[in-house]
Amino acid sequence: MKLSEEIIKKLKKQFRSEIAHEFDIVLTRKMAGKINKFLHKFFLKKIILNGLDNLSNIPDEIPIIISSVHKSHVDYMALGTCLYNSKNELVPATIGGTNLFHGTFAKLLPKLKCVALNRERVSPKNLRSRENLLYLSTFYDYLMRDVIDKGEIITIFPEGGRSYSGKILPLSLGIFGIAKRAAKENNTKVAILPIGISYDRVTEDSRFDGLRKYKSWNPKAYRKYDKRGFIHHAIFQPRTVGYIDIGKPMLIDDFRKMDKLENELRTRMGNLIRVTTVTLTCRAIAGKKFTPLDEIIQHIRNDLKIIKQKKLLVGKGIKFRTASMIFKKSLVHLANRVRMRDIIRITTKNGRKVVGVRRKDVVTYYVNTVAHLFDDTNLEIHD
Repeated sequence: MKLSEEIIKKLKKQFRSEIAHEFDIVLTRKMAGKINKFLHKFFLKKIILNGLDNLSNIPDEIPIIISSVHKSHVDYMALGTCLYNSKNELVPATIGGTNLFHGTFAKLLPKLKCVALNRERVSPKNLRSRENLLYLSTFYDYLMRDVIDKGEIITIFPEGGRSYSGKILPLSLGIFGIAKRAAKENNTKVAILPIGISYDRVTEDSRFDGLRKYKSWNPKAYRKYDKRGFIHHAIFQPRTVGYIDIGKPMLIDDFRKMDKLENELRTRMGNLIRVTTVTLTCRAIAGKKFTPLDEIIQHIRNDLKIIKQKKLLVGKGIKFRTASMIFKKSLVHLANRVRMRDIIRITTKNGRKVVGVRRKDVVTYYVNTVAHLFDDTNLEIHD
């Protein structure tokens, strides 16, 4: 059914109020320090930032869209505070799903320059509706007029949500829709800046299996389970190190082959993931209930050769360390029952030290986070 002019005008106003940020620089300055303190007190020992020049060197006249890997809810705080502290109070307009805008966050997030996107409305299956098409058009118009035209940067997590499997998910082509519109209206190329976010241990790693089940069952129960996990982590579990790696920008003005662009961007993002002590240990024990310790050490040695050959990015505790030291370093996150980390256990079987897997789902998750890096068929990147 065709919408009348009056209804269109009313809906556009409603949609814009749902989408728009209400950036408050004074509040953001107050919150930046508090968020940073909260983040480092409960979740992260430190954040290591690499590749900031890849952002700084983009000419001012070129619109910038940051495309980040999405591992954890911590990503929003880690990336946001890192850019704010390192780039003269830079606050990109961050696009987040409407599922984040509830309770206190419904009022707080827009003031921190967060833009709400109703993913349900813009999913391909729902775009047959005139109302949803109008929503998408209003969303694009807002980004062009109130963000891009004002010289602001957009941050998007194009996987559409955290990956429960550890693999990098297919990217929403919406990121290229935004870039295409920006290129056309500004008569210029658009810079899509890939960012990899890695952690020695992902905050939600032991709860992804449960989150998957709760999400399909009950949204309220899902949020409660998710929230309990963060509280449990803050109280009991060891903090980790976060890594933010900014890659070279993709400068695009031709959007005719979006599938190829998606593959290229996803590959670039994937190549910015770091191999950590935890991922190396998990790779060595994957698929087995018990693994002899000497076999684990040998597997890590072999992986270290691949890392050197492929020049992969690595986390702390790997450079200049032996395979035995790397394994021991991983135990703080895998075999630390005092801090509620009981993923693996070291025991003796037939007079031989072995490692037994207690949480297969967690081990598989970490194997998946770096599987593409150790695959010889991984796509080659051209700058």
